[in-house]
Amino acid sequence: MLNVLFVCVENACRSQLAEQISNRIYGNKIFAQSAGSQPAKTVNPKAIDSLKRIGIVVDEIQPKNVTNFSNERFDYVVTMGCGDECPYFPSAKTLDWNIPDPKHMNDDDFDDIRDLIKMKINTELLNGEI
Repeated sequence: MLNVLFVCVENACRSQLAEQISNRIYGNKIFAQSAGSQPAKTVNPKAIDSLKRIGIVVDEIQPKNVTNFSNERFDYVVTMGCGDECPYFPSAKTLDWNIPDPKHMNDDDFDDIRDLIKMKINTELLNGEI
């Protein structure tokens, strides 16, 4: 099982989507967590709604600071386009997916970002095994 940390700046949209999709859809192959370099106070409600539209209902998820994970080991740390604001984990393979931040997008475009994240989890982390 892959141990993965998804990181974006606020841990309010992209990395939360990736964590929930990984654990709920691909949970037999991936254990995922997520964090932000400058976490927001809350998860973006659009992210929660976007997950609901694919049958993933989440309760009480909160943004987390990446420093909470500094002593953990991961197979992969996947950054979502936060550039220099994302920390480096020397013990993990790092992937930068450079995914646009959907926080100000309409629902259809937000869902396109969600689907892009889901596709990248399958093709780049799981090598299309599912």
